[in-house]
Amino acid sequence: MAAELNRYNAKLGRVARTMRTVESSQRGYLLTRTEQYLQPYNELHSQLIPQTRRLIESAPPQLERAERLTVLLDLMTRKADEMAGTVALAASGPPEAAIERLKENYGITLSEQIEENINALQDETAADREEIENNATELREMKTIVDVIGGVAVLGFSFLSMWFLMRSNAALTKAHKALEKSNNDLEDIVMHRTAALQRANDEIQRFAYIVSHDLRSPLVNIMGFTSELETLRKELFERLEKANALADADVLGKDFDEAFGFIKSSIARMDRLINAILKISRQGSRPLHSELIDAKALVETVVSNVAHQIREKDGRITVGDLPPVLSDRMSMEQIFSNLIENAIKFLKNDGHGEIKIEGYLRGVDVVYSVSDNGRGIDPRDHQRIFELFRRAGPQDVPGEGMGLAFVSALVRRLGGSIAVESALGIGATFKVTLPGTAAQNRGMAA
Repeated sequence: MAAELNRYNAKLGRVARTMRTVESSQRGYLLTRTEQYLQPYNELHSQLIPQTRRLIESAPPQLERAERLTVLLDLMTRKADEMAGTVALAASGPPEAAIERLKENYGITLSEQIEENINALQDETAADREEIENNATELREMKTIVDVIGGVAVLGFSFLSMWFLMRSNAALTKAHKALEKSNNDLEDIVMHRTAALQRANDEIQRFAYIVSHDLRSPLVNIMGFTSELETLRKELFERLEKANALADADVLGKDFDEAFGFIKSSIARMDRLINAILKISRQGSRPLHSELIDAKALVETVVSNVAHQIREKDGRITVGDLPPVLSDRMSMEQIFSNLIENAIKFLKNDGHGEIKIEGYLRGVDVVYSVSDNGRGIDPRDHQRIFELFRRAGPQDVPGEGMGLAFVSALVRRLGGSIAVESALGIGATFKVTLPGTAAQNRGMAA
């Protein structure tokens, strides 16, 4: 900004010098009548007005001198006209006429006014420049102060940051030690709990032994004695009939047969329950073997095994896209077998029964669904159907309430989850969600 004002001051000086040169050439010619004095006049006279106009156009924005510049242009125009008039008068008329006009001091007055305006502009420009330089000096001084303060602040913040960093490192070290201690404690806790779980598992295995041995033995005895009672009943009623000692032998015989039938069916049901409990307990102790399973091929094999059941219901099974999964093959076969058989069991016998088996990926998980358009499940029973020996709805279909509990146990052991979406009259959809590969590998290793 100061440099721009300096350049403008130089332009003012050049205009003043040009005006003086032209005026000197004019006066020399008027006094001597020698043409050589007119050379500077002829070269520079025509530049006076354009130079003055350029002064106005190139005035710096901070130089608010519009009125003075307009006056300068007016004075310069009049001066140029005055000089042109005297030169023309000297060239065409008597020399005394031009000298007389010169002596009127009109031109000198214009020159003085022009000089005065230019000097005033230069003074004002110099004052503006000085003010700008003073402001710049103040700004530099202020910047120096700010830099010093900033440097001190940076040093202060640096020391403060170092202090906080040292405290943070100390706290981090302390936290690492605490975490290490917690990890060691956690390992001990996990070890103790693992041992406790192992003891609980051993107790379950002992329970399974009790079920298989201590409960089955009296059950076998009951079955044996029931057979002996049937034999004795036959002999007893034959003797009574021969002796005509019992008038209502046929009616009483039917009552005995009915009672024996109840006893046998109860024994058979107890035997199935014991077998189901054994099945679940044995699954908990069976090691899992991870392998990449073609789920679609596995399900199609299961479907072919139950084809006769679906034909009896006059229904159909549709197998959609099923993504492969890294899991235990036997567990997957049992999961799909139980879910498909359960769906077939509760299909309607109207020839429109349909079961759909589909699957998809959800993030790192694999989701399989088995849907049917059967009689559905009341939402109040959605949780209880996965409990042992619990069934929902009318008890008009054979079963002990073990299938879905068995499936739930298998899915949990694989690290997944099972859920049902259903309402009465619109069928049911069972969704099995199995974890991603890494999670499955951890679960199977356990």
